[in-house]
Amino acid sequence: MAKFELPEYGQHVVFLGSTGCGKSTAAQYMLEYYSHFIAIDTQDSLDLDGMRVSNPGLMKAYMKLFRRIQYVPKPEYLTRQNFDNLFRSILESSSKKQPKPRVLYIDEIFHIGYGASFPSWLPRSITTARQRKISFWIATQRPKMIPQPVLSEASRILVYRLAKEDDIKYAASFARSNSKELYKVLQAQEDDYSFIEINTRKGTWEKKPALKIN
Repeated sequence: MAKFELPEYGQHVVFLGSTGCGKSTAAQYMLEYYSHFIAIDTQDSLDLDGMRVSNPGLMKAYMKLFRRIQYVPKPEYLTRQNFDNLFRSILESSSKKQPKPRVLYIDEIFHIGYGASFPSWLPRSITTARQRKISFWIATQRPKMIPQPVLSEASRILVYRLAKEDDIKYAASFARSNSKELYKVLQAQEDDYSFIEINTRKGTWEKKPALKIN
């Protein structure tokens, strides 16, 4: 079993899994190894070493001042317009010629979505962020119900236990190597914080043990 390698800046990652399966814990653990990140934490459930911000109007200034930011917006700021402005600001803060590496982690994408409507700058940013060394890490329980670019642009998909049969089938479809076997493995996935890592570029997958949390 190969050692888990941390993603590089500019490499998009999706964490799939039901509530309590360990995806947020794993993302939180991984973020501690990065010098620059913005974690969007609408439920105020993460424990990260970084500056806490609750007002979206301050985000542009804070991105210049602090390397690590935990964005915990107040309820009145949970609007599509505010998130659109945020994603646009993050994307425009870096360029292809002068990239400013950063990880943007969204702890459950449905907390920034409204039914089937997500901020338009989310998929727009994902498709161009890689060249600017901006990584999108996105956690979700329901992969079939999120914007298509989120998964199609991801280099790696970490799959924990999924509750819905259609989500299991959908996740397995991203592996071109032994996808039928992967489907069976995902059906039998347990709540032990282990996960399946799918390399979408190669179409391969591998079972990984739970990440060690200190």
